Amino acid sequence: MSVTDAALAARVEAWIDSAGHSGEEVTRTAQQVLGAGFDPASVFVVVDHIAHEDTAEVLGAVRELGVEVLDADARTLNDRLGASGAEFLFMVRWGKVVPNLLQHVVGFFDRFPSTSVVYGDSVTELGHPLFRPLFSPIRLRSNDYLGPVVVARRDVILGLGGFMPEARRAQVLDLVLRADQAGRTVALLPGVLATEDLTQSDFAGTSDAQRRVVEAHLEREGVEATVEELEPFIRRVRYRPAHDPKVSIVIPTRGGSAEIAGKERVLVVEAIRGIVERSTYQNLEFVVVADAETPTEVVTRLEELCGDRLRLVLWDAPFNFSAKMNRGAVAASGDYLLLLNDDVEVVTDDWIETLLGLAQQRGVGIVGAQLYFEDSTVQHAGQVYTGGVAGHAAFGWVGGRDDSIKSMLTDHEVSGVTAACALISRDLYFEVGGFTLELPGNYNDVDLNMKVRSTGRSAVFSPWARLYHFESKSRDPRILDSDLSTLQSRWSRRMQVELYSRMM
Repeated sequence: MSVTDAALAARVEAWIDSAGHSGEEVTRTAQQVLGAGFDPASVFVVVDHIAHEDTAEVLGAVRELGVEVLDADARTLNDRLGASGAEFLFMVRWGKVVPNLLQHVVGFFDRFPSTSVVYGDSVTELGHPLFRPLFSPIRLRSNDYLGPVVVARRDVILGLGGFMPEARRAQVLDLVLRADQAGRTVALLPGVLATEDLTQSDFAGTSDAQRRVVEAHLEREGVEATVEELEPFIRRVRYRPAHDPKVSIVIPTRGGSAEIAGKERVLVVEAIRGIVERSTYQNLEFVVVADAETPTEVVTRLEELCGDRLRLVLWDAPFNFSAKMNRGAVAASGDYLLLLNDDVEVVTDDWIETLLGLAQQRGVGIVGAQLYFEDSTVQHAGQVYTGGVAGHAAFGWVGGRDDSIKSMLTDHEVSGVTAACALISRDLYFEVGGFTLELPGNYNDVDLNMKVRSTGRSAVFSPWARLYHFESKSRDPRILDSDLSTLQSRWSRRMQVELYSRMM
């Protein structure tokens, strides 16, 4: 070992989690860790004698390698943490690490000294990439997407109080949630750190332990919510909206009709009828920004549906979607604005509670819904920004399709959400200037998302708020060159690489 390699090895320690793995699998992982340049004296295999069914087999395999064993008890882990002279703790949960792991990760920490915790991408044994998003705390509550290797500064772990006894079998998830809560920087290293086998699923009670950790995290945050396990390691967090705020649904319309499912329907009337009849959230007002040519009978039907919850705003200027929405926002009296197209139909009764509960979470700025075409394929599961242009995640996907980190089953951060259905606080809307008038027809929602994210807040997509959006797949959006140039003059440098979603 060279002097440089020895100096690097002195800065690190590796803990290999044996839960759910056979002795052979643990041996293979440990051999890869040793081959990556770790000093054998700084490699430990963590064995949970309570949960692990193959303890004897694992212990035998570990002894043959000459590495030490740590009991999963929090006191033992913390004692070792305090005695270690390492700067960084590599927590290897499964898989085979890459040979240059040390140089890759420590180099990243050295370049970004404010970073406290790092995770990275991986590949399958067939070489297929498993990309992970930028740090996404909302997603993390629903799914521990962090992957096989998570690395933290030892002093940060100690500063957070070490490992918690009540988090046994979910210590890494608990650590990262606490690090984020404490304002520590958790970062994606956009490179492959390990190879993993996606068929492995038995992790000795870890999924239930993760649910308990998330529940405890939400309690510390003062968030009222329930946590439901959908499948192993995948949870739905149902956030209970606080304070029952008024939501102003802002809908631009000209009172037009279209044929849907073989029947002619007045779009705005049927959209609002569905909300009135199906939505379980009641503290609403309807701010309808109607073109001057909107038929009188349409207005009459809206008055009948909404009663005194209707605020009718007249629009008698040339078409400008941004200006219409801004005028509706000014007329609104709610604490939150629900920006909504008139050609939608509610699918999930609790869609407003879902959006509102997320919008009230720490750091969240704007929240969007899952939208379907008339044929029930996906139109929108968040926006993706790449090469200076915007598209929709999961566009055209059929029901049941998903990616490797279960994005269609989890609330998660995205680059942006469509204004066809988006919820934002009224104060934030005006803080960022609402929709820009320079984008009257297209990309105005992209610009709004970018302005929200520039404040340090996030855009979040929920697959649990679902609506049909009766927009044709083949619709020509008639994007003008001026629309694209205006967008790119503002945000092109920040829209080159999509780092939240791979559902394209």
